[in-house]
Amino acid sequence: MKKYYADRRSLNILRVITFILLIVIAIGLKYLLYRLELMFPDYFKTEESTVPEIVIWTVMALAAAIYILYILIFLPLWYNSAKYCITDTDLISVSGVFFKSTHYMKISAVQYATLISAPLAKHSGFNFIVFSAHGGRMTFIFISKKDAEEIMTSVRKHTTSNTEISENNCGNGVGKA
Repeated sequence: MKKYYADRRSLNILRVITFILLIVIAIGLKYLLYRLELMFPDYFKTEESTVPEIVIWTVMALAAAIYILYILIFLPLWYNSAKYCITDTDLISVSGVFFKSTHYMKISAVQYATLISAPLAKHSGFNFIVFSAHGGRMTFIFISKKDAEEIMTSVRKHTTSNTEISENNCGNGVGKA
């Protein structure tokens, strides 16, 4: 049994991207507040906080809280729990933070496998493998490029040997009644 784990480099890239997104949202909300002050100067002359100011600061605080909870706490816990195993007969996916989820798929049932790689996937870890079978689909996400290619080679070897066996059993394609 060979075990594979989610690539931690993708976690760091997700953190950077979401932090930049958080800053863009904060700047956009501050610009909105500035535009509202220009449009309604009499309303904003009061020394007390106005409703738009309270709403905008609340939205910024909420976005920061979501960032902290999701990106800095939840995702690292998920990355620690995500594991993918390949045995001689099965594909196994285990993940989950609060509730563990384990999925099994027979390698012999795989109809096709798709490797999806983002730009710079070799350095980012944004590689995804989708296995499709009759009645189901399994996804391995955030796999390193090397591991993804190794998994695809292993599955291709198993599915090719099964295809050759079934083609040999069919003969020349002419069936008998």
